[in-house]
Amino acid sequence: MPGWYTRAVVTRGAVMSTTHLILIRHGQIQANLDKRWHGWTDSALTDMGITQAERVAERLHKEHPDISALYASPLQRTFNTAQKIADILQLEVITEPRIKEYGIGVWEGETFSDLHSKFNFFQQVNANPDYAPEQGESIAAVGDRVSTALQSFLSRHPGEKVVAVSHGAAMALGLAGLLDKDWYAWNKYQFLNTSVTELALGLEPKLLRLNCVEHLAGL
Repeated sequence: MPGWYTRAVVTRGAVMSTTHLILIRHGQIQANLDKRWHGWTDSALTDMGITQAERVAERLHKEHPDISALYASPLQRTFNTAQKIADILQLEVITEPRIKEYGIGVWEGETFSDLHSKFNFFQQVNANPDYAPEQGESIAAVGDRVSTALQSFLSRHPGEKVVAVSHGAAMALGLAGLLDKDWYAWNKYQFLNTSVTELALGLEPKLLRLNCVEHLAGL
């Protein structure tokens, strides 16, 4: 996959700093309950989603009070999740468009069931990573922009802890690119709302924690 990943260069005798990247999926939206695809559709958090965002903010404040930067997709469900974290950590939310969700154009808002059985969406994606529905994106395009954005945090914040609030499909494709060098590995990565996933970014990215939702106990 040409261009999907840029390896960091280490000069002789130099030691590369690692960046601790914490990925958070946004809080619940109604489409999650209805099992509908909302990619670029700009959906609001439900009351439960707001509570989930508050819970993950408390967790990060307790576990990682030394976070130095906070990024979010520009969609309101991610930005508002990030704002709960920003409030407790006294940080500003920085918008990062490259970690926006996988947009599927004319099929936005369709149920996952219909995308599978009526529109053959997943079959076409599985047959061709460059397939994009009308006005939408391909998994290769999404994976390239997300993995590039995630890897960029290494040079932007060397030796620091960074949070990025993104989306389920976008993060799955980003990790498939960073860790597996295979867009179709995205099926390995599932993310619950406000789950915590952690990576060490360095010469070779390393997954430290995946889809942890201990902070949602009792909800």
